[in-house]
Amino acid sequence: MNHVSKLASSFVLVSALALVPLHVHAAGEITQPSSSAAAAPAAPASLPDLPKLQPIVLQEPDAAALQELDRVLERLTTGDARAKETARTAVAEVTPSVVPAVRARVQELRAGLDRKEAQGLLDDARKAGRKSLRDKEKAEKAGKEKDKAGTGKDEKAGKDEKASKDTKAPKKSKDDKDKDAEDEGDWLEFVLASPKPKNDTWRDLVRLLAMERMLTAAGTTAATRELLQMYSYFGEFLRVDLQRQIAKLRDRAVPALIEGRQHDAKIVQRFASKQLDLLGRAIPGEAVGVTDPQALADILRAYGRTRDVDAVRVILSFSNSDRIQLREAAREAISAIGEPGIWQLRDAYLNQTGNKAPREFTWDRIARELFGMYDRARLAEVYKLMDEGAAHAAASRWVEATSAFDKVLARSPVFERRKEMAPAYVAHAKTLEEKEPAAALEMLRKALRLDPKGEGARKVEAEIAYLEGVTLIARGTPDKFPLTKAIELDPSNERAKQALASLEQERIEPQKSSLHRYVAAGGVGLVALIAMIFLARRKPDAGRDAEGPPAGGNPPGPPGPPAPDAPAPVAGAD
Repeated sequence: MNHVSKLASSFVLVSALALVPLHVHAAGEITQPSSSAAAAPAAPASLPDLPKLQPIVLQEPDAAALQELDRVLERLTTGDARAKETARTAVAEVTPSVVPAVRARVQELRAGLDRKEAQGLLDDARKAGRKSLRDKEKAEKAGKEKDKAGTGKDEKAGKDEKASKDTKAPKKSKDDKDKDAEDEGDWLEFVLASPKPKNDTWRDLVRLLAMERMLTAAGTTAATRELLQMYSYFGEFLRVDLQRQIAKLRDRAVPALIEGRQHDAKIVQRFASKQLDLLGRAIPGEAVGVTDPQALADILRAYGRTRDVDAVRVILSFSNSDRIQLREAAREAISAIGEPGIWQLRDAYLNQTGNKAPREFTWDRIARELFGMYDRARLAEVYKLMDEGAAHAAASRWVEATSAFDKVLARSPVFERRKEMAPAYVAHAKTLEEKEPAAALEMLRKALRLDPKGEGARKVEAEIAYLEGVTLIARGTPDKFPLTKAIELDPSNERAKQALASLEQERIEPQKSSLHRYVAAGGVGLVALIAMIFLARRKPDAGRDAEGPPAGGNPPGPPGPPAPDAPAPVAGAD
């Protein structure tokens, strides 16, 4: 009876379990749904987390940057020609750190600028500038025609030119007029050519145009956002000039223009859309055709911020990029778009696995599954290269080993086994020290970056310091500091000790030789002094012998008879 009751209980348990649906996932795991029908299965712990797209944060201007900006703008508005020229150079050479300071000063001008007077000053300056350009063109053209006349240009060319002048030019559209406005000279130069340094509005206009050009010189996405903000503040007053600055930025302006299509101001939305169309970056497939990695990463994030569902497929194509910069940007964008992109995520899952994603999978679960599969596929190649490098290192083939490791690091800069690569780079460096010390230093520095806190890190640092010291000695600029540092880091570094001792010896020997030279020079000088004294004392005695007795003695008498031994005088002699 007990046996029958046990069988019955087992039958009931099996029947109950059969009524509970089981789900088999792509990874092979089996899970049961929770009591809530809407609850999705828990994601495996091995799946990567979705990165969060950081919001746009406006940085506060630095006091030093504000002071430097004010100094440059003040120089532009003075009457000193040299100060203006220096300020022009500074405007074109600003760094991205100037953007917060420019934003603060533009806000001030927005509230204080007399727009009606500024418009009049700008129109007058533009007319005068265009007239100057036309006069210059006429002068150049007259010079060319004079040259042609001097070389005997044939009449046919003259007739064709006359016919082209007589042909009535077609009426220009608004876009053509805008294009002509773009082709004219720099507005800032026009305004500076008509100086009114005592007029506050003129000074404000110069500052405004100069800060436009500073943002263009900075060239970042944040700088382009500020250019669009200037259009929302000043509208048609600056539209043509802002359009010219955007054209100079080209691909670097695309991320901010994508964001600008959802700007609070309608005029900015229309302006941004038009500029994207002019740049040929209006649709996602065109927008990602840029070559600058930073601009491309910002473009992907811009699509994420605007939650552009049409861009999801394009963004997903970069979510498995070898460049970590692009891969992270794409995943942040997908995370920001979220639920609206679920159907594109399901299609990507089907293409990757050949199976449809389970219905209960939410968009973030599908994204994590996709990114996990991408990482496993990419890291499979990385692990293969790692094993190849390890095999070469075991056989002491250091060139091949470091080459394989370089490929690993290119694909996965934060690869978890990167510490294992450090010894191969150190060994490779030793083979390069004599012939290629610069290459050896590069290998050692890479080894230190791979394992900065390992057991041999101090010895690697010591070897780097030693090679730096030897390199300085070879260049003729010896410095004992690197060698001293090498010995401090690794007291057993005999080569550093020998190099330092040799350097000290070389310093002592010149001191000894200098002392010897000083002693020898002193001896020569002493001998010369004694000789001079001796000669000075002999000179009066020699004078007395030549001139006779000194004054005050007896006068010479008549000549006496010749001495017995003296020769007889010769007749006719004087």
